[in-house]
Amino acid sequence: MTSIAFRALFFTIILTVCKFATAGSTWASGKITSLLASGAEPAIRLAGNISPEDCSGGKYGWLYFEGSAEEKNRVYATALAMSLSNKTVTVYTNGDGQRCRISNIQITSGLG
Repeated sequence: MTSIAFRALFFTIILTVCKFATAGSTWASGKITSLLASGAEPAIRLAGNISPEDCSGGKYGWLYFEGSAEEKNRVYATALAMSLSNKTVTVYTNGDGQRCRISNIQITSGLG
């Protein structure tokens, strides 16, 4: 593959990934690609393992849930449903530089 063809392919891949996963200081949007069904600490990952800028998703971009066990399970159930239906979500997290904790999840595609 020539250098120009490789650069064009790389640029196309980057644009495709960026189109489906974006992040800001306390939010991230994308399709849910992984779910961690831990009883005490459920978590999700978004496409590209992205996480908001002002919290730490760690090496693999895990986003945990904030709140009581019941609240965590409720938000996890919403995330599971969105993952199974292939919807894009936006998650809102803490902005304190600590491990990412989702306080809110919003469906941002596929409604209507």
